[in-house]
Amino acid sequence: MITKEVLINAVQAVLLTVPSKPFLCLPMSATLYAKLKNEHNVDAKLVTGNLSYKEQIIFQQDFSISEVRDNILQLWAGHAWVEVDGLICDLSLPRTLYANEFTKSCKKELVQRLGEGRGCVVASQSVMHVAFGLSYSPIDYLQDSIATAIIKGSEQLFY
Repeated sequence: MITKEVLINAVQAVLLTVPSKPFLCLPMSATLYAKLKNEHNVDAKLVTGNLSYKEQIIFQQDFSISEVRDNILQLWAGHAWVEVDGLICDLSLPRTLYANEFTKSCKKELVQRLGEGRGCVVASQSVMHVAFGLSYSPIDYLQDSIATAIIKGSEQLFY
């Protein structure tokens, strides 16, 4: 079982490593996943799928990343997060939500629910739904090799 300290330290390290830009859920989640597995021997899962707020789709996965080899980060429209010990760890939603580029109609209400200046959202699926109105629908659980490719390929997005 992961300790709160390990999770906080890993999340902080990723938030400091990845530039503060919106829509970087894949590289942020892949980096957290790799850090938890490789540095802390935690049984984490890198998940992609859909994210909804009160039944309004925010991100909808349109194809399986596991089956595609080129242009994943430019074309894919889903969402990514890390699951560990029954918790969903979403590092990218706050950065995306607070950005001017995020223009969904639910933005203002969701910011009110999550609060300003949040670095990440970590909670169980049920708490995500009840407290925040968020529904995470997993579609793919990605393998280590795909996580590594995402991390290596995402460096161009950081600068």
